[in-house]
Amino acid sequence: MNGNTIIRILWIAGLFLFLGLVLSAVERKRSSDSSELKITVMDSVQMHFVRVQDIKSTLKRRFGHVLDGVPIRSLDVQEVEGVLEKDPFIREADVFIDAQNDINVTVWQRRPLVRVIDNAGNNYYLDEEGEYMPMSANYTARVPVATGRITSYHQNYQELEKHILKDLLKLIKAIHSDKLLSALIEQIYVDGEEEFSMVPKVGSYRVVIGKTDRLEEKLKYFKVFYKEGLPYEDWKKYSIINLKFRGQVVCTKR
Repeated sequence: MNGNTIIRILWIAGLFLFLGLVLSAVERKRSSDSSELKITVMDSVQMHFVRVQDIKSTLKRRFGHVLDGVPIRSLDVQEVEGVLEKDPFIREADVFIDAQNDINVTVWQRRPLVRVIDNAGNNYYLDEEGEYMPMSANYTARVPVATGRITSYHQNYQELEKHILKDLLKLIKAIHSDKLLSALIEQIYVDGEEEFSMVPKVGSYRVVIGKTDRLEEKLKYFKVFYKEGLPYEDWKKYSIINLKFRGQVVCTKR
């Protein structure tokens, strides 16, 4: 047996020994119990839909305990993530077990863009994806409120050819993405013709959008008028700022 063969045999033996040690360590870890449950709720300073205690309560209802001190081998992290993601206020959950056998749970809250009060009296939020969010007993988000002739929520409304919530979502995303508009607009109103108006936080005038066609152009003209026109005018004398007409801003005095 030459030297190369001996080296090859020793290398293979070492590899099997290493794999054996790894598998043994993995099995010891799987046989051990979990230590501490560590929960992180992202964006908890800005929003309070989900609290640490809420997550513990959800886990206890589903598993009968809050997962600390349970055998690692019996813990299915994907199942835990799935249970948490069924919460209407949780967008995503990530669960992993670290080297200290601590169970780390991180959840991301869903972000509402608008609160909707429809013509049937239903009260809910639409989130960043346009999905339904119920009202919360823990927290009320400070977002624009949409009222008026708004038909009831339909789960697949975004796939429909026409639905007033599709236009509302388009408008509220445009408002939310603009620093000035998001700070300025407090309410959105839908009239019987399915046309939109915006109500600012300051002042008693109404900004008429109409349909959401040419929306970028309409909002651009309004911002120019707001920044360059209103400072030189007495904005209190206006009751309506109308953006429906192409290329112009039409104001109605009181």
